[in-house]
Amino acid sequence: MKGLEIFLDKLLGPVANKMGQSKFFSALSEAFMRTTPITLGAAFLMLIGNFPIPAWINWLKSIGMDVHFTAVVGATFNALALYVAFNFAYVYVRKSGENGLTAGLLSMASFLLLAPQIMTVPTLQSAVAKFPAKATVTGIQSVEAFQTAQTGGPGLIVAIIVGFLTGVMFLFFKKKNLVVKLPSTVPPSVSESLNPTFIAGLIFSVFFIIRVGLSYTAFGNVFNLIYGILQAPLEALTSSPISIIIIYTLANLFWFFGIHPSVVYGIVTPMLMANFTANTNAYISTGKVPYLMMAIIYIFTSNAFGGQGGTYGLILSMIRAKSARYKELFKLAAAPTLFNINEPIIFGMPIMLNPMFFLPMIFGPIVQGGIAWLVAIVLKVGTYNAAIQMPWTLPTPINAFFLGGWKFLVIAIAVMVGNFFLWYPFFRVADKKEVEAEAKANIAA
Repeated sequence: MKGLEIFLDKLLGPVANKMGQSKFFSALSEAFMRTTPITLGAAFLMLIGNFPIPAWINWLKSIGMDVHFTAVVGATFNALALYVAFNFAYVYVRKSGENGLTAGLLSMASFLLLAPQIMTVPTLQSAVAKFPAKATVTGIQSVEAFQTAQTGGPGLIVAIIVGFLTGVMFLFFKKKNLVVKLPSTVPPSVSESLNPTFIAGLIFSVFFIIRVGLSYTAFGNVFNLIYGILQAPLEALTSSPISIIIIYTLANLFWFFGIHPSVVYGIVTPMLMANFTANTNAYISTGKVPYLMMAIIYIFTSNAFGGQGGTYGLILSMIRAKSARYKELFKLAAAPTLFNINEPIIFGMPIMLNPMFFLPMIFGPIVQGGIAWLVAIVLKVGTYNAAIQMPWTLPTPINAFFLGGWKFLVIAIAVMVGNFFLWYPFFRVADKKEVEAEAKANIAA
């Protein structure tokens, strides 16, 4: 293990150092880390609202509390792209010694400028009180609203692009001295707010042209453009065991580069649901399932191992962290990750665009799927309880036991061990570098 750590340090260390010295990547990393208070705060409330006890969840729904817990998600995770757009431009410009706050606000406004702002909703003949229900549609009404499909995780790649372009343009126009010059007698607060007026107009004009230009294309907007390009190669995927591994490998790859996994899931979910429905019907009728191995690979490579990316292994590795930063992050992120809420660890490390964690992020589904496949064959697993669906926040070992008894529990333990050994050497290298950075900071202080 020590030799592997040395090899990884030599292989990934120079890349990590180079990216750390890049203003783009250092600003992007800090932009994601600055969202940690939002994701951590929301994670604890989400855990309460989705605690894996069906009776608790049903009780919350019965008293109307589920709506309020959903509002927490809407204000945090479903607005994450907005915060990243602000943070990226803010940090990028601040690193050049300019007013990052103004740049951040311009970036966030530009992001909203690019987003669709009109939704069409049906007008019903009468109000619907209970679901499911039949309703008569009398017309279509346009409503001004932003969609969480753009402001949340799915809009992250656009947020990164907008934040970067805004930061670059802000610095360029500021260097050209395109500012409103006011007398020295004007209070600084007034002067700072009015100085970038011309810059704001120019930046908004650029994004306005992009918005209008894309409206005349088949995509309609920049969000559809990005998803259209990325989703096309996914259309041919099927629902075989191998394809499940490919699907989650692609999802992790996209998430590593800041592209929300829903790009992948939006395409394959209908196909997967059809197969799982067939499994459910067959199990109820015969006790057997037609897509057994596909389901096993899905259960043990999906988000059930500590959220997207399978970060149980990373959290377990952090138990022996030596750096102060990772010790504190472990204390904050361990509980949410146990219940498959891992945004705090994804953005707190961060894992996104961090070369140190590229390989475990990408190879996670391959390792987990391969182990699950092998152990299932050795144990001669013949079926599983396809008639039940447990809450997504239920810790994996418990979920596995309910679905497939002791055999699934053995698979879960084997996969978790493999997941740990996948993450451990990479975390050790990252932790070592953080210890060195903290030592240098202490000497400088």
